[in-house]
Amino acid sequence: MPWKITGSWDAWAGVSVRTLHHYDEIGLVRPSTRTAAGDVAMAVSTVHHWEDPIAGLREMRRVARRVVVLTFETDEPGWQDRFWLTRDYLPEFAALLAEFPSLAGIGDAIGVRVKPVSIPGDCADGLFEAYWRRPGAYLEDHVRRAMSVWTWVGPEAEQRAVRSLGDDLHSGRWAERNSDLVHLDAADLGQRLLVA
Repeated sequence: MPWKITGSWDAWAGVSVRTLHHYDEIGLVRPSTRTAAGDVAMAVSTVHHWEDPIAGLREMRRVARRVVVLTFETDEPGWQDRFWLTRDYLPEFAALLAEFPSLAGIGDAIGVRVKPVSIPGDCADGLFEAYWRRPGAYLEDHVRRAMSVWTWVGPEAEQRAVRSLGDDLHSGRWAERNSDLVHLDAADLGQRLLVA
């Protein structure tokens, strides 16, 4: 059954839909409402992989009454500096998104409301920004394999980034550069929830 998540999106960050379905099956939690199949279309951290994002989003809007998209904002200047991993270790990420449509363009395509989504410091979802407060996780191969970004940038950029991050963690340079993150419970790293 499709789920309609109500309340703060941040409260659900780190809980996958599969987990919610499991909780529903065992009676631990129940969705607030159920919708008929086909009423809602959802895209989570995937639009940037589509050959024609605007056409894909328009098709979602055509076939579904409601559309929910989790993506990231690349509109504002310096957006790649929001996240220390892209700022300090993986500048290739910004170049890959040079042709990504603006949120305004996406909004025009499907008529959306945009809501910032903060990533909690203990996020377990596995999306690219999930470990922003636990940098050592990015040194783990199994963590990186769960993120399409690393395949996208290629093995040379990946190994360079991992090596540099490892060196900075060992020397304490990462902690010095990012001391402002220690006391944050959540961070706005550019994730946006678009709802139409």
